[in-house]
Amino acid sequence: MRLDLLLPFKVPAYLANLDVQGMSLDSREIKKNGLFVALQGAQLDGRSFIEKAIHQGACVVLSETMHSAEHGDIKMHAQVAEILVFKLPYLISQIAYQFYFPKKNLHKVIGITGTNGKTTIASLLANALQLLDVKNAQMGTIGNGLFGQLKSSLNTTLDAISIFAELASYQQQGAQYTLMEVSSHGLDLGRVQALPFYSAIFTNLTRDHLDHHGTMACYGLAKKRLFSEYSLQQRIINIDDPTGEMWLSEFSDAISYGKATNQKQYFTVKEIFYQKQGICFNFQSSWGDGQISAPFYGHFNVQNLSAVLCQLLAEGFSITQLKKVFLKLNTVPGRMEQYYFSKQDITFVVDYAHTPDALEKALQALHQHSQKGELICLFGCGGDRDTGKRPEMAKVAEKLASQVILVDDNPRTEQASVIMQDILAGFTKKEGVQCIHSREEAIRYALKHASAGDIILVAGKGHEDYQIIGKERIHYSDRELLTALRKEEQA
Repeated sequence: MRLDLLLPFKVPAYLANLDVQGMSLDSREIKKNGLFVALQGAQLDGRSFIEKAIHQGACVVLSETMHSAEHGDIKMHAQVAEILVFKLPYLISQIAYQFYFPKKNLHKVIGITGTNGKTTIASLLANALQLLDVKNAQMGTIGNGLFGQLKSSLNTTLDAISIFAELASYQQQGAQYTLMEVSSHGLDLGRVQALPFYSAIFTNLTRDHLDHHGTMACYGLAKKRLFSEYSLQQRIINIDDPTGEMWLSEFSDAISYGKATNQKQYFTVKEIFYQKQGICFNFQSSWGDGQISAPFYGHFNVQNLSAVLCQLLAEGFSITQLKKVFLKLNTVPGRMEQYYFSKQDITFVVDYAHTPDALEKALQALHQHSQKGELICLFGCGGDRDTGKRPEMAKVAEKLASQVILVDDNPRTEQASVIMQDILAGFTKKEGVQCIHSREEAIRYALKHASAGDIILVAGKGHEDYQIIGKERIHYSDRELLTALRKEEQA
């Protein structure tokens, strides 16, 4: 694409006809006639890699400047121009959209935001659409790609260029929808600034990421941008959440799910039956009334399923169609995923819960479905992250679990023992808490000492297959370990 058609600001005539054939934030990915975007990151300054990008074949460079007076200034590196751009991070999305979708013909992208439930809702929507013979893709915490072909990702929301590159790839492969988890960081840092979302779903707002946002108010405002700054066809909001209820009063055209409401479009659950094999619930909605059964556990999954149903009903699928589809839905990797040890009659449940609210909901869900035995909670807290939630998670575990085992969960550059002491400070009876740093040792300990009918919640890692100790990422997976232990039991 010609440079003057690509950029949202004027460039000198001698640069206008440059033919840009690719773009990247990573100098290692630059190829001949590529555009290199050099940002001043928190850990690395992209401007340090300009010469390398030019050596790789960059034909032009966009370089971030913090001074508005320098916007549009040009520095020459031999024959290659470096254009200084003010507020470049917030323009990258617009530039990438123009490069990958010059005809503005992007397929339907549904954004899912909130503290908890994003991955589950995105995965269940993708699963349901596939069962309805609608090709789709997914982007988020557990990976990016067409349904069933996800590749792992370091961030919930990718950088702006990668987002549009991925979406273009999905479109070329025939995807009609992409289900995208949208993090508060992604919204706050402009990664989805120009993305024309088709629909948006809000799950809930509870304590998380205060190390970045500072206050809950700022955290909430970052999430709200998805609903207030984009021209959406649908806004689907959880009215059971206080923040969601407040937003619904501002968006009269929004679809609510949860308790009864005056919204024109709504989905209200009336009766819930917690069964050994899953959930069954009756509902009333602006699309009609019905009953849904699905192989999932806990009230929070009733909410997740309600959000999925709202989106699919709004797209014109019938209650009769969806009733059949929901019986076939698969559990989401690392989200209330069960591992049953039949000889000992012990159940392990792996869940990604790593906030006080998510841990509380996971434990409450297991109480609803448990018939005998005790509930044991195994969890830890991440290093270099919000320290305030550590004692709060301890209070939740002490209140809802019969036994608690503390473990490591990505200690990063903090001392694991210090993190554990921070968590212990939240318990009123510390003497009953087991502290075992190794997750593998802790799970083996729980398996050895649990009694028939017990349920052990293994919280925090979920789908993750690594531990971050210091700055090193070491392979480890709760799911892989439990799969191996179950095979040992069955051998």
